[in-house]
Amino acid sequence: MKNLFTSILLIAVLASCTKKEDVNLNICGAANPVQELPWLAEFTTKMQNGDLGDCRRCIMYAEKYQNRDVLVVLNFPDNCVLCEVRECNGTYSKFENIEELNQFMNQMKKERLVWKYKP
Repeated sequence: MKNLFTSILLIAVLASCTKKEDVNLNICGAANPVQELPWLAEFTTKMQNGDLGDCRRCIMYAEKYQNRDVLVVLNFPDNCVLCEVRECNGTYSKFENIEELNQFMNQMKKERLVWKYKP
C-alpha cells in the first residue's frame, strides 16, 4: 500500500511539472529596458507621475516592426489619445503613411509587456 501511495504521489508530482521554455525577454538589447535605457526610464517615470497627461490606463508593449524592436504606448484599452511608436533610442518611428501605421497597429501581438501604470 505504501509503494502504491508513493508511486501515485510521484506520478502526480511529475505530471504537474511542466517544462519551462527559456524565453528571451531581451528588448532593445536590454533585459530590463525600463531600467537600462535612460530615455525610457525618464519617459515611464513621467507617464507614471502624470507629467504627460492622464496615463492611468497607459500600457507599453514591445513589438517587431521591419525586424526590429519598437515600443508602443497605448492609452489602453479604448482610445489612442497617447498612442506612440518609438524606436529603441527614443525617437518616434516613421511610417510611410497612415495606412502603414494602421496596419501595424492592427497586427500588434501585445505579448511583450514593457511597462504598465501602477496605481
